[in-house]
Amino acid sequence: MSHDFPANLEDVAFSTRSARRINGEIADWLGRQIVSGQLSEGAAVPREIEFCDRTGISRGAYREALRVLAAKGMLVSKTRTGTRVAPRDKWTMLDADVVRWNFELGKPADWFIRALYELRTMIEPPAAAFAAERRTEEDLQAFRKALHAMRTCEMTEDSWHQADAGFHRAILVSSHNPVLLSLEAGISSAVAYTTAFRYRDMPNPHTRNPVAEHAAVFERIEARDAAGARRLMSELVDTALLDSKGTTVFDLGLPTIR
Repeated sequence: MSHDFPANLEDVAFSTRSARRINGEIADWLGRQIVSGQLSEGAAVPREIEFCDRTGISRGAYREALRVLAAKGMLVSKTRTGTRVAPRDKWTMLDADVVRWNFELGKPADWFIRALYELRTMIEPPAAAFAAERRTEEDLQAFRKALHAMRTCEMTEDSWHQADAGFHRAILVSSHNPVLLSLEAGISSAVAYTTAFRYRDMPNPHTRNPVAEHAAVFERIEARDAAGARRLMSELVDTALLDSKGTTVFDLGLPTIR
């Protein structure tokens, strides 16, 4: 019996420039199929022979792509049933790729955006407090560079969003907490995509540049005012959530995975 492939499989063109690039492209394509629901929970992934025959990629590349997704908790393999899509609550939701797929496929589910903001509320204000206590001159330079770009770039430009992401990354780095830094890629991805989504959906996004709020947080960090940095960072994240509330249909309740 032939596997029921997602409809657009034969339209996918994978690169042949390097094995690593091919593996990444296959994992990216399959990850999108899973996040979008085209491969739903419990569904079997395309069979290796059929997939490779129809796409022209090697079996080794396909297997490596499956291993990448399994490491993210998105696939589970069993002897009799083969490799299937794992339940969503098993996924590594803070994985940078998982976050990216959710946003790049369109408007993410409200529970997902809300959950990311709740995560930011739990992590960024305390991180700002630690940054105020531990920051170095090199850390301060990273903040200054980000703020300068935020002041001089239009909010509709990619460079503004890169600067905003750089500011929030500087908070995590300046905390000098090695465990927190191990999560930096996922947290930074959450910050970057929630921010970009927020301004993408606002009717007139360039009317309110939040650089003043960011600068106020920086001033408290520079002054080694941990309590002030925590308070202002909390207000900054809360304001971002309220801006997003105006562009989505949050009820601000607890996230419910459906």
